[in-house]
Amino acid sequence: MSKTFFETSTHSDVYAQCRPTYPIELIRKILDYLSIKHIIKNDDLVIDIGCGTGQSTALLQPYFERIIGYDISESQIKKANESNTFSNISYKVINGRDIPHEDSSLTLIISGQAAHWFDLPYFYKEVQRTLKTNGVLALFGYAFVQTHGQNSEKLNEILENFYHCTLDGYVQQESKEVYFGRYRDEKFRIPLSSTEFIRDESLTIQCQWSIRRLLGYIASWSGSQHFLKQHPNSTILDELQTDIFQCLDIFDDEHELCLSFDIFILMNRKDE
Repeated sequence: MSKTFFETSTHSDVYAQCRPTYPIELIRKILDYLSIKHIIKNDDLVIDIGCGTGQSTALLQPYFERIIGYDISESQIKKANESNTFSNISYKVINGRDIPHEDSSLTLIISGQAAHWFDLPYFYKEVQRTLKTNGVLALFGYAFVQTHGQNSEKLNEILENFYHCTLDGYVQQESKEVYFGRYRDEKFRIPLSSTEFIRDESLTIQCQWSIRRLLGYIASWSGSQHFLKQHPNSTILDELQTDIFQCLDIFDDEHELCLSFDIFILMNRKDE
């Protein structure tokens, strides 16, 4: 269904620990949209494609009885299952491009920060096949990190320079489509109903992270992983930490920063 970047358990651990967490309002917006034409029932089956370690999957837990998270990475699914405490959620490795469900069997399909890796034309065909009438596909993600507070303009410039220049040649176009394109390209316009497609950009993830966690998050980027795989002895993250310290005139990696990530949600439903 998508490309594999999280094959080692160490990387999956970093990914689970350092990635931002979506607010519950994200799922409420999706449920509000779903509920316009569908009454949620106990037999509804909901799936999360490209679930990673289950960060967005778990947000569905209070609302549905049957939830499955799928990812092509065995290490990500292993981590998701190890941390799963909910009886109504299961996590499975997905092989190939097919959604492993029968025709017209799914109420809701979500995918967070993953659709830019998909073969979208094939994925949309599978969504059309497996969704029930009035079932919903919701694609969402978050944009490039922004810092706020002391010297934030300079610090944001440092982070963007690291992404665009230090990792030049290692960051893939698909990554840029989510962080800076925000799924605005026409290929992300979900081709289910011709009249019910919506885009919502009203939510933001706001958080306070230590410099150490921010660096862990940056290390989890696919571009960083590509670079470090080819240059295992590189000190680029140490150098980035030094740049951050000097920018803030603070030399403590536990110092907390105010950060934000703009969220975007794309939704459409299957016509009758």
